[in-house]
This record gives sequence, structure tokens and C-alpha cells, in this order.
Amino acid sequence: METKPAKQSSGNSMLKNILMGVVTPVLAATIIYFLGFNNKDESKVEFLRKKEATEKTWIAYIQARGIFSAVMKKLGESGDIEITRNNINHEIETSIGNLENIKKEPNADQRVYSSVDIMIQQMKDLKPLMNKFLDDMSAYAATNPPEEEGFKFVQERGLELKSQVTHLRQRDSLRLAVYYDGMNKDYKIKLPTSTDLVKEE
Repeated sequence: METKPAKQSSGNSMLKNILMGVVTPVLAATIIYFLGFNNKDESKVEFLRKKEATEKTWIAYIQARGIFSAVMKKLGESGDIEITRNNINHEIETSIGNLENIKKEPNADQRVYSSVDIMIQQMKDLKPLMNKFLDDMSAYAATNPPEEEGFKFVQERGLELKSQVTHLRQRDSLRLAVYYDGMNKDYKIKLPTSTDLVKEE
């Protein structure tokens, strides 16, 4: 049962009011801190950490794409279908491994990791398309066709492959664009693209 406190002097009452005026905001700030809201300094530090990690991880992602593209351009130079096949399969698997390593950066924006995942899936889907094309080339070459007919066959199959790869690339283009634009807007930055990488070279 509560009892009425003894009557205090006006001096004690004033001191009590001053103390409560200090204690109340301290308690309120402590509760807000406990709940994790409105800690501006901490939020700013976290934002800057994520921004830096996002830029770093994104650049690594774009560089990995650029390396893959550069290597793939040179893989047909052997002039041998089976060597070309082995090289393509090896490069796709190596690039997938490199992209998986990029995801080990723990602080980047989730949209970077999602972009990397899309690229990994595209590479996995590209692999059977390339191997099917090489299977067709190998089987057709075994029939020893006339040169003009063989040239026409390669061109036709090449156009089919290009169409399939174009579809594969465009399949996720809208989602990738949304991720890219969103990160640039949220962090007030301009992340590089594959085109920017080509310009630098």
C-alpha cells in the first residue's frame, strides 16, 4: 500500500524536478537505444559501411563479368572442337567459382548478391547451349560435307545459338536494371557497368 510521502521543502522539490528533468530523457534515450531506433550516429556508420562494401563488391562483380567475356572471345582460337569445348566448360566453372567468392563479402547490399546469383545462373544455363552447339558442329563435320554447305550450316546454327543466348541475357535484364537503379538511388552513387569497363580498356 502506497503512503503519502512526507512534505518536502521547496528546495528539495526543486532539486527533484531538476533531476527528473534530466533522468526522464536519459531513460527515454536508453529505451530507444535498446529498441534500436533513431540512433543516428550508428545508422550513419552502418550506412557508410554498407555503401562502401556495395561499391567494392559490385566492382568485383563487373570485373568478373569482363574477364569472362574477354576469355570467352579467345576460346575458339585453338581450331579444335574438343579443345574448345574443354576450355569453355573450364572457363564457365572457373567464373562461377569466382562469382561465388565475391558473395563472401558480408556487408554489401543484398541486391549485389542477387545480381551475382543471376549471373551464375545465366552461366549455368549457357553451358549446355554451348555444348549442344559444339555437339552439332562435331556431328556435322563427321559427315564430311562440301565446304559451301558446311559454311551455311555453321552460319545457321550460329544464328540459332545467338538467338538463344540473347533470350538468356534478356530474361533477367529488367530485374537487374531495377537492382542497379535502386542501389544508385539509395546510396547516391553511380556504379560502373560492363560498358564502362570496355571504355576503360
